[in-house]
Amino acid sequence: MSFFAVHKLTIASRLVLINGLLAAAIVAVSGMAWRDLDVQTAAAGEQSRLSEAQRFHQDADTLHDGIRADVYSAFLDAELSRLTPDQIRTNLHQSTARFRADLDRLSKIALPPDIHASNEAVRALVENYISVAQETIELALRSQNEGARGLPRFDSAFEAVGAAMEAQTTALSTRVLNAERAAESAKATAQAWIVSAGLAINVLVALLVAFVSRSIRGSLKRVRDNARAMAKGNLDLRNNVISRDEVGQLAQSIDAMAGNLQSMLGQMRADSERGAFGNQLVEALEMADTETEAHQVIARAMSAVSPQNPMELLLADSSRAHLERATAHPTAGAPGCNVESPFSCVAVRRGNPVVFADSEALNACPRLRGRTCGPVSAVCVPVSFMGRALGVLHTTGDIGVPLEGDQVAKLTTLGIQAGARIGTVRAFERTQVQASTDSLTGLANRRTLEYQVRDLLTAHKPFALVMADLDRFKSLNDTLGHQAGDNALRQFADAARAAARETDLVARWGGEEFTFVLPSATAEQGLEWVDRLRTRLAEIQEAAGSTVFTASFGIADTTMGQSLENLLRIADAALYCSKDGGRDRGTIGSATLVAAGPKSHPTEHGAQVNLRLLANDHA
Repeated sequence: MSFFAVHKLTIASRLVLINGLLAAAIVAVSGMAWRDLDVQTAAAGEQSRLSEAQRFHQDADTLHDGIRADVYSAFLDAELSRLTPDQIRTNLHQSTARFRADLDRLSKIALPPDIHASNEAVRALVENYISVAQETIELALRSQNEGARGLPRFDSAFEAVGAAMEAQTTALSTRVLNAERAAESAKATAQAWIVSAGLAINVLVALLVAFVSRSIRGSLKRVRDNARAMAKGNLDLRNNVISRDEVGQLAQSIDAMAGNLQSMLGQMRADSERGAFGNQLVEALEMADTETEAHQVIARAMSAVSPQNPMELLLADSSRAHLERATAHPTAGAPGCNVESPFSCVAVRRGNPVVFADSEALNACPRLRGRTCGPVSAVCVPVSFMGRALGVLHTTGDIGVPLEGDQVAKLTTLGIQAGARIGTVRAFERTQVQASTDSLTGLANRRTLEYQVRDLLTAHKPFALVMADLDRFKSLNDTLGHQAGDNALRQFADAARAAARETDLVARWGGEEFTFVLPSATAEQGLEWVDRLRTRLAEIQEAAGSTVFTASFGIADTTMGQSLENLLRIADAALYCSKDGGRDRGTIGSATLVAAGPKSHPTEHGAQVNLRLLANDHA
């Protein structure tokens, strides 16, 4: 592991590393100090052995002089020495025994080779010296003169031993001095190593602590700076810390938190955009008063969902059995879906948006296959109103690239709001139709006619007003029942619609009475229109196989009065004139007819009416 990769370690691992390095340094210093202590111990041991050898050497040197005294005591007069020959011999024996013992002890001490060699040489000289001393004493005890002749030889042996021991004394002293110096040097070296090692360890620990602290502070500083930047809104920033220490884990946690916040903000932003899209869509659809206007808003909303994906809105017709294209994407066009009925669409059956990533997939909608553009992706969103299926929003895209989640959400919103508005408009239109039309004939009702006539009068626009009444209708109802009467009313309404112009208003006034308003027409033109209606009614009845019933008409126009009530009175009076004139005709009214007042009419009977044919009509 590279030393500079230490920042990748955890803080605990870094501390363990510091402790390990510190322990290694202590072991190394302890080893060096131990080595110097061994040197000092060895030097002290050698010094001790040399001192012991020096002590035995000094004892031997003393015995060396004592043997000489024993020899010279043998030359003294008995009165002077006060020693008997046996005592002299005993003293010599004891001195030589002690001399040999000291030399033996000296030889057993672990000494340097040169000291050991010199000791062996001294032992050889000592043995010769002891032998000569014994001979000299024996000669002196027999005769002073004989002993005196042996003294030169004894003195020579004495001097030889003395010189050898002096040399050994010098060598031992030198060795002892050197040992003392070595011990002091080893001690000083050990102390120096300990002091140096202590300083080195302190420096090393300080450097390691500084390095680790710097790495930790650096990591914390980067994390702190990035956290501040994230707190200010820069959620795209990341720490990118690859270390596995606690700081790295903290940085990763902060990165994860920033990512989660960014995701949440993105979701909130997407929700806000969808909300804004939904609000705008609702406001735009609220201003659409007709289904056509709603289709135009939906087409514009398709561009907001996706500028490039083709889309279309398929809506069911009045029978709700067939789907037809209501609108398409204004620029990308329609993808073209051949689904025939609402419940043939899988999205409508499921009641939820359906996404197909690949039209060739096993579970893809079969109507996506075989398109000239090749395989596609698709999204289908059901359009419904109060639980009733109205149609489907259909869009396609490149294979494997369907709309994104946010776009699917917008398309779903579009489907929901489109269904709500289209359903509302259709319901409102049905309500208006029901409120303004007669439920039996499908013509405008009396209230609708009154509103439109007042609008024409307010605008001072001329028109002709025609009133019609079916001839002998009471007899028809009394004979065959109301079903036959209803069929007659429907047949007359069909003839009136066929004869009316696009601007004409055809209304059922009540019962078997009808009223027609012909804008920009005079009474004479109204009479012509009545003739066309009578002809058309005859044609319808002839196609049915028999003449069933006729109608009488009264006509007025705005030159005769400037209020609906006046016009109705004039037309009604003219209608009674038509009845009196033989029925199945029209009469132009006048103020004179109104002044004459209504005449009473006998009950009409249907002597010539084919009631059976009328009952079967429009069944």
